[in-house]
Amino acid sequence: MTVEEFIAAEAAKPFAWGETDCASTADRWVEQVRGFSPMALFGRRHRTRDEAMAWLAEPGGIMIAFCQVMRMSGLRQIFSPQLGDVGMAILDRRACIAIHAGHCWFSRHEDGLVGVPLNNVWRAWEVMPRC
Repeated sequence: MTVEEFIAAEAAKPFAWGETDCASTADRWVEQVRGFSPMALFGRRHRTRDEAMAWLAEPGGIMIAFCQVMRMSGLRQIFSPQLGDVGMAILDRRACIAIHAGHCWFSRHEDGLVGVPLNNVWRAWEVMPRC
């Protein structure tokens, strides 16, 4: 499955905590491409909004939490992300875990789908193998 196909399929699904929130969507993409779930490796899968909020309430919030997940998974942090890589993107002072969709960072929130400009990335990790 290409990143475009994955994003189109995800965009058609309703929002659900632990299934189609920003972290779960990106985690499923990594699992699709790399064959493992970074969130499962780090014990950070959540099923409900309350579980997600408890994780995000820890010191550092989503930014530190997801950096820890990605570092522990062994994915390499990169400075020139490409199509299909995963990153921490910022939009309107709100952090979201996102997939590089080529023209923007794709993510989602309870209030809908999100497209973040490519230059609004704080950290990124290589998901797509480089030639």
